This record gives sequence, structure tokens and C-alpha cells, in this order.
Amino acid sequence: MMTCGEVDRLITPFVDGEGSLEERAGVLTHLQQCHECRTRVEAEATARHLLREQAAVARTMGASPPWRPRVFRLGQPTLLVHPMALYFVLIISVGLAALWFRPARVMAVGVISDSFCEHDHRRFTTIFNASDRQCTLGCVRAGAEFVLVTDAQVYRIRNQHLAELAAFANRRVKIEGKMEDGRILIAKMTAIDPFPVRGRSMSQR
Repeated sequence: MMTCGEVDRLITPFVDGEGSLEERAGVLTHLQQCHECRTRVEAEATARHLLREQAAVARTMGASPPWRPRVFRLGQPTLLVHPMALYFVLIISVGLAALWFRPARVMAVGVISDSFCEHDHRRFTTIFNASDRQCTLGCVRAGAEFVLVTDAQVYRIRNQHLAELAAFANRRVKIEGKMEDGRILIAKMTAIDPFPVRGRSMSQR
């Protein structure tokens, strides 16, 4: 059976799914008998899993993570700190990274419009003798997206399938949700105006 020293040099490739079948079988046999080595393998596997998850989150945001999971080797003999101390430092770091990359909560008040007209429907309502609401719905049918127009900016909306978007077209609403990839993922939408405003553009409100 392998010694603890032999297993120590194989922990990293073992956790990464590498090594020969003979080596992996030897490590597994040793881990069944050695609680200390088994604890080290579990700690390193957990830390690597958390780091890979945060790396995946960073990549979805268009940022290359400044670390490589394989660099973090728990139990490396040359380290001057205890492996479990490094493990807890990594867990805390990953937790802070999770808070940093967590989607920002959003609460905004504005009018449900479309991405073609945004602030001003007059170029279409005048030609087609339609209300702002009819213009919004017509533009969406033609390929535009629903958007939320506030006094400060125009927010793109992630979950375009919500039935409330068509129901609240050209109405002032309060939206609660979170930002994902630069768009609001709506969790709750509440109408503020009782009825859609007809016959005037958003720029006139």
C-alpha cells in the first residue's frame, strides 16, 4: 500500500482526474485506511470546485479570472502554513468573490416601452394614427424588445416572455429584480398608473 508521502505528491493529479489507473487505485486504497489523507483530499477537492465555479461566473461576465485552480495546491510540503489554514483562507476568498460577482439588485420606476421608439412614439403614432400603447405593441410584434424607460436611462429586460409586459405596455410601473448581463431580470412588476396613457409621447410626460 502507498505511504502518506507517496499519496501526497499524487493528490493534485488525483483531484484533477489525472494519473494512471494504477496510481489512482493506489491512492483510493490508501484513502480508505488513512483519515488524515482523506481529509486533505476532500479539502482540496472542495476548494478547487468552489474556485472553478467562481471562474465560470467571471467568464460569463466577460472577465478572465486572475487565477488558475491548479495553482492552489493544498498540502504542498514547501508551504509554510498548515494546509487547513490555507483551505479556510480559500473558502473566505471564494465567499468574498461570490459577493463581488453577485448580480446587483435593481428597483426602478419607469414606463414599459419598446426598443425601437424608447422615449418618443411620435414618428409612428402620427403616421398610423395610433396610441403610444398600440405603437409599443406593434413595434414588439415587428421585432423590438420591451424596455423600461426611466427618467435617467433605458433598461433592457431579460425575461421578455412575461405576460405583464404586454399588459402594462405604455404604463408606469415599479420593477424589482436583478441585473444579469446588462439586462434586468424582473422578479416583480407593479403598475403605478391605473390605465395606459393614450395619445401622447413619453417625451411629453
